[in-house]
This record gives sequence, structure tokens and C-alpha cells, in this order.
Amino acid sequence: MIFAFSTPIGFVDPHRIGGDGAVTMRNKFLNCSSVRALSGLALLAGVVTAPSLASATVYTGTLYYTNFTGGQNVNKVGYNYDDSITSFALGAATNVASTNGADGIIFAPNGNLLVGGQGSGNVYELNPTNGALLNTQFTGTPSYHLSLDPSGNTVYSSDFGGRLNKVAIPVGTGSTFTNISGSEAGLTQIAFAPNGNVFYVNGSPNGGGNLGLININTGVTTRIYTGVTPAHGLIYDPFTGLMTMFGAGFVGTMDQSGGNLKIFDVPNIGDFDQGAVDGQGHALIAGGGSITFIDYRTTGDITSAANFTSINGGFGGIDDVAPLVGLGSQHVPEPASLALFGLGVLGLGFARRRRR
Repeated sequence: MIFAFSTPIGFVDPHRIGGDGAVTMRNKFLNCSSVRALSGLALLAGVVTAPSLASATVYTGTLYYTNFTGGQNVNKVGYNYDDSITSFALGAATNVASTNGADGIIFAPNGNLLVGGQGSGNVYELNPTNGALLNTQFTGTPSYHLSLDPSGNTVYSSDFGGRLNKVAIPVGTGSTFTNISGSEAGLTQIAFAPNGNVFYVNGSPNGGGNLGLININTGVTTRIYTGVTPAHGLIYDPFTGLMTMFGAGFVGTMDQSGGNLKIFDVPNIGDFDQGAVDGQGHALIAGGGSITFIDYRTTGDITSAANFTSINGGFGGIDDVAPLVGLGSQHVPEPASLALFGLGVLGLGFARRRRR
């Protein structure tokens, strides 16, 4: 079944609260592409180009997600978005695997799925194609959100308000931990900024957490903000160059130093857990039994979105979503490819991306 909305569902007053440049990507894992007019220039083999700059851009991909309700709890669903008519649609969801608990979900550098097993305390490595369980690592405490180190050698997890667990890659080769000190006694998740800063969230499920910086070697935390409503899921968005957060039906951003906090309450949404961005000005967010799509490509600011919509059919108990770009995703754009693409699109700027 296809769920589609062909008109803008909501608009945000840009005065309420506070780079264009589509990146055409195609890779064998994500099946993610955008079709933009390039004056007939084919940049890469297999990439389709359109004849004029007035053409629409259609973004397609596959979103992997977990369910906290058990059963078939690791799933995927195809999506597409036509920006000319602001139409977002989802295909039928497909089960990938069932694990003993499922929460955080990311991709390992080898392309396999990694899933945090909630109260089981395990991190699971799964084949994303057939769902086969490949490896398991016990961390000693419950395992929720997952974050991949830029080195690709470690995946981090934590209980809510817990210590920082460090699972070695390949999964199954060991786990260590670091106790949390300083401003906090525990944390929920960490996220890496390209400038070298590492941020943490410390809060209960659904939002309202503290935000700050952490030394991942010592576990010492330095709080910047207290009780921020969208502070639950935390990622870096290469489109805006900002740290981006999701929680309690809100989205928010701050810069890579932790300044300029902005928050927006997405109308008619009561819950967000974790979100994924595609690096092209769109976010797909899990929570409240829905997948919420936000288009902020033209505004350049997720807290001042152009339009957004939520689809809730068949997504009861949805928890986290896997990254679509950057650390923990299946695709990290290469700087050389971005430069080549820029030659074919006159006058368009591009969000900077960093090689993993």
C-alpha cells in the first residue's frame, strides 16, 4: 500500500523561530537519488539528468527502523519525495529481522546493521539483506541509542542516564565502558561534530534532556543547556552544518560549538525519538507511531521548514531510524564526487561534507 500526500501539509512562519544545492547521489545500498536539471550533463554513470532547470527533483531511498514493541522489530520501508508538488510517499514496510529488544539502529562500516537491544544489554550485528544474526556483543547495561566513532572502530551505546559503553568493531570482539562525571552522572547518547567536538544528551525517553560536551576518553561532561525539549535523538546534519535534535514532537539545532540553539514545535506531533537527514534538506523522523517528513531545503533551517507531513499507518511502536548520510549510514559522499557534481550545476551552492 502507498500512502501519499500531494499537497503541503503544513507551513511554518519563517519569522516565528529561527544552502540550497541538491547532491545527486546513487549507491548500491541506499538506492538514494535525486534528479535535477544539469543542462544535459551526465555526471556519473547511471545517473539520470533532466533537460531544464525548471525540472522537479525526486528523492528516493530506503529507511531502516526499529520497533520497541518486540516481534518483528527491525524493518525497512521505501520512500520518495517529489519537491515540485511536495508529495511524500511510503511503500509497504518489510521486516528485516527480529531481535531480543531493538532500539538504536545504525550501519557498521562493513555495511551490516547494528541494533541496540534495549534491556537485553546486547548490540546485534545483522545482515541487512536477509536479517541473519551475524554477531552479538553484551555491554553489561541496557543498550539504546547507538553512535559510530569517526574512526569506524567503535560503536557507543548507553542506558538512559547511564555510563558510556564502547563496543569494539568487529562486533563480538569486546566491550569496555567509561563512567560519566562532571556536569552529569550519566547520558543517553553522544554525537560527533566535524570540528572535533563530541556532544552528549542526558535525558529521559522522548525529550527534555540536558545538552553539552563530553570528553569520550575521560567521560567528563560540560553542560551547555538544561532541559531542552527536543534533546533526545542527536545527529549532525551536513546540509546545514548544524547539530540537529529530535524529541517530544520538537526539532532543534545548535552550531558545532554548542551555540545558537533554535527550537521548533512541529504541529500535531506529540512524540519524536530519533531522526535521520539525507544531507539534502530533508529529515525523516520516527516517533508517535509515525514517520514524519520535513522539507527544509529552501529555508536551509529545519526549525523553519517549508512543509512537513506525518504518515502513521502501520508504524505503531516505531522507535529509531538509521542514518541516511554520514556516520552510521551506508553512504558518505566523497569530496571528489561532490566537486565533480558542482561543475554541472551552475550557481548552486552545496553543503560541505566530510570524509568519514
